[in-house]
Amino acid sequence: MLHSTSRLDLRKTKVLLVDDNPQSLELMTQILLGFRVDKTSGCRSPEEARELLTSAIFDLIIIDGEMPNEDGISLTRHIRGEPNLPNFTAPIIVVSGHTPAEKVIRARDAGANMIVKKPIAPAVLLSRIEWLARNSREFVTTSNYCGPDRRFQHLPLPEGLPERRADTIALTANPERAMSQDDVDALFG
Repeated sequence: MLHSTSRLDLRKTKVLLVDDNPQSLELMTQILLGFRVDKTSGCRSPEEARELLTSAIFDLIIIDGEMPNEDGISLTRHIRGEPNLPNFTAPIIVVSGHTPAEKVIRARDAGANMIVKKPIAPAVLLSRIEWLARNSREFVTTSNYCGPDRRFQHLPLPEGLPERRADTIALTANPERAMSQDDVDALFG
C-alpha cells in the first residue's frame, strides 16, 4: 500500500465491503474511489462475504457493524477463526452508527483492527486506513483471541505475568536486553 516516496498509494489495494444497505455500500465505494481505490468488492450479507473470502485475497475488509441476522463483529470473529483462509490476518475495520464502549470492546476482542463511527467522514476513514498501512502490528493467535496485538506500548510485563508477546516485542520490552549507547556506537564506529 505504501509507495517508495512514503506517500500513501491505494491504487492497487483490494478492499472488501460488507454492508446490507445498498446506499451505504455505494457511498463507501465512492469514498474509496476518491482515495483512488478502484478494486472494491461489495457484499450485501455476511453469507455472501464468507463465500468471497474463501476465494479472493483482500488488503482491507470494511464491515458494517449492524446487519440483520449477523452483525459485523460476528463476521470478524468468523474471519479470525479460520486460520487456513487467505484473509485470516487482513486488516478489518468495523463501521457502526452506534459505538458505545461495550461494542468497541466486542469488536476489538473479535479481532477487528479498528471501529469507525457512522456517518463516515472520508478524512477519518482515510486517516484510519493510513494508520493501518504505516503501523504494522504483530498478529496474535491464542486459544481465546486472534487478531492484531492490542497493546500499543511495549513495556516490561508486571512481575509474575507470563510472557505471551512475539519474541521481537518481548526482547525490546526487556530492559536487561537493551543495549547501552556505547554498544550502539560500537556497532557503527
